[in-house]
Amino acid sequence: MKRAGLILIVCMLSVVGYGQSSAKSYFNTGAKEFVHSKLEKAIATVDMGLQKYPSDQKLMELRQKLEEEKKKKEQQQKEQQQKDQEKKDQEQQEKEKKEQEEQEQKEQEQKEQEQKEQEQKEQQDQKEERQKQQLGKMTPEQIKQLLETMNNEEQKTQKKVNAQQVKGPKKSQEKDW
Repeated sequence: MKRAGLILIVCMLSVVGYGQSSAKSYFNTGAKEFVHSKLEKAIATVDMGLQKYPSDQKLMELRQKLEEEKKKKEQQQKEQQQKDQEKKDQEQQEKEKKEQEEQEQKEQEQKEQEQKEQEQKEQQDQKEERQKQQLGKMTPEQIKQLLETMNNEEQKTQKKVNAQQVKGPKKSQEKDW
């Protein structure tokens, strides 16, 4: 809104005082440069005009408005820089947080893997222990089968021994002692 009013003032003054080498021409040139977003150049032009015409009220007012605009612009830049820095800081914090979460997740996965390996080792150890116990420990059916096998083997052996013995009366052996 201020800019539009300033543009209108500049246009009207530039038509009236164009070509004059006076305070008005410095005012118009400064205002035109401001309108074209050349704030520093506008301030420099108005300052030159104030050096030649230090008591010109319009130049002083324009200089004041240009200073205000410069301060607003600097303030906006500072605010933008702060926002940018805050955003950058926030992104950095999020990045660090994400890295920390990833590290914690890796550590958790590693712990879980180690725990699984430990459980598997324990299960393997238990299985081996059971197998060792089962070797020394037989079920009643296994014992029965083993006894039957031993009896069968003994019967076979007895038959062989009996077959080898001479048939007939038993001789008594006398002891010569």
